[in-house]
Amino acid sequence: MNAWDSYQSRLDARGGSLRGMRLNRVSRNINRKVVGSLSYFSATVNGKEQELAIINSDHLNMKTICSLPGEDIIGGSLVFWSGNYWIVTERDVNNELYTKATMQQCNYLLKWIIDGTIVERWCIITDGTKYLTGETISSYNDNGMSLGDTRISMIISRDSITARLGRHNRFLIDDNESDKVLAYRLTKPFKLGSVFNNHGAMAFVLSEVNTEDDDNFELLIADYYKYFPRQNNGNSGSGGSGSGNIGEKEVWF
Repeated sequence: MNAWDSYQSRLDARGGSLRGMRLNRVSRNINRKVVGSLSYFSATVNGKEQELAIINSDHLNMKTICSLPGEDIIGGSLVFWSGNYWIVTERDVNNELYTKATMQQCNYLLKWIIDGTIVERWCIITDGTKYLTGETISSYNDNGMSLGDTRISMIISRDSITARLGRHNRFLIDDNESDKVLAYRLTKPFKLGSVFNNHGAMAFVLSEVNTEDDDNFELLIADYYKYFPRQNNGNSGSGGSGSGNIGEKEVWF
């Protein structure tokens, strides 16, 4: 073997080219140094344990996250870290060395029924009426009765279930201890803003609507009693005990 062949053999073993050698060297340095970093954490990504660099930002409910070299973070992933659920809302497509993304803290466990199955998804609920009062005056009432006109924004991961959401969907979204739970209908089902190659987070707008007799206010599931009839236990009111047949339940991590 001549000198050139020997050089090429060593080059192939270290990356195949000068650029490949540099890429491998930087990858090794990151793997070696990140373990001792204060940003190094273990988190659960879509139900699987993964080591990440989680970096604080000026927005306390948003974090920048980086995978280790050779690993990936999919847009729309649900991350469980520090006792909270987070949705990966943005992701850098350039992941040759590592994947950089942004995750935002979830604040609501959304529940609804699809095909007779209770579905749960963690999501991010924010105010959609920042500069409005949340009420409107009815023009059909001589007394000028105020009607609820709250609008909210919802960010939720895209998957085969949430991709089916549309204007027909109603939800109960409120604090668990609220005396009067608010109901909302999905009025802006725009699904493509931050979704790429069927992965990402969808942002919807929902408008306040009236609650209905079939809503289950204890389980916070709209139209619950259309699918699971009430039991004859003396609690047949519109805010029933929720002790009817629960049926099959599908949960996504």
